[in-house]
Amino acid sequence: MAIKVKKGKGILFEAVPDIGKIGVRVGENGRPLLAWPNRIAVPDDLLTKLRKDTVPFLYPPPKPIEYRGASWILNTCADADEYRNALIGLDQAFGKKLPIFNHPRAVAMTRRDLSAKLLTGISNLIVPKCVRFKADTNNSFQKTFEREDFSYPVLVRPATSQTGQDLVKIDTPFDWVKVYQTHWYGKYHYMTQFIDTQTESGFLKARVVLFGGSVHFHHVKKSNNWLIHHGGDEVSPEEFFEEEQSIVDKLKSCNSFAKMMSDIYTRSKMDLLGVDISIGTKNFVLFEANAAMTIFHDKAYYSTNIMKKRYENMHGPLADGLTSYISKFTQGKLDLSDRAAGFEAFHELLDF
Repeated sequence: MAIKVKKGKGILFEAVPDIGKIGVRVGENGRPLLAWPNRIAVPDDLLTKLRKDTVPFLYPPPKPIEYRGASWILNTCADADEYRNALIGLDQAFGKKLPIFNHPRAVAMTRRDLSAKLLTGISNLIVPKCVRFKADTNNSFQKTFEREDFSYPVLVRPATSQTGQDLVKIDTPFDWVKVYQTHWYGKYHYMTQFIDTQTESGFLKARVVLFGGSVHFHHVKKSNNWLIHHGGDEVSPEEFFEEEQSIVDKLKSCNSFAKMMSDIYTRSKMDLLGVDISIGTKNFVLFEANAAMTIFHDKAYYSTNIMKKRYENMHGPLADGLTSYISKFTQGKLDLSDRAAGFEAFHELLDF
């Protein structure tokens, strides 16, 4: 089967996760809404427009399909564990033929263990050691800890997890029972060296969004718990608003911070990248860097005056800037053809 794409038009590449499952939640209209995991973060309005202006390609197709005449591809698959097969398939079909926004090779290299190796050595950035392994025996975790020469504490999480689900902190040899209380058997996991980032005022984390050489902030969060998102001790956005804006302003005017972000963006070769890092200490500690982060929210999220101000100061300019950037790409005004050059061996890196 062959599909002819109109001149100047492109393909919106989406995929079913390798495990063949997606989530379902109730939408604002009370109807079931499909929840696709770990996809590129773009504003809903832009995604709606892209669906109208592009040819959809949902992987894997029920039968072979040939696309002819496409000018570009926007790849929505943002996680190398969740969409390994789709990323390899996309690269084999179009990787050297068309410009691809968030090229599958670059996305593959954002896998936690590969990203740790890729970003190590950047000035002012501490990148914790991270390894990937398959848990298929009762002592898989302890063996990995010893073989890779980790020290306590370490963080253990299943692959594909981007929300902290089943993430556990192992402080002593007596804590390994925590991982065996999760659905661990036969699954790939990451083990990451824990680095204490606590400051005198608690734990601080920034989420930075990079695209087209520009740096945008999504949030700065403060908590009394190392697991800022899910620890239950996070300072509310309303209470933290003034301090958050002050921190963002300082980071925006910091040349060494700008250089660090530029180096992260350059090395990753991603077109859109989210970066979570600790702040408040001499050096920044990398938590993760990928395109699967939560960046945009529905209108109900901005119901209070403080949240409206946060939208005006950060989220609005971020959405407008990314919309403009992607629009330039779809109009053929951005040359991203060589962004993933040098990652030719990513197929082998994803094979086990």
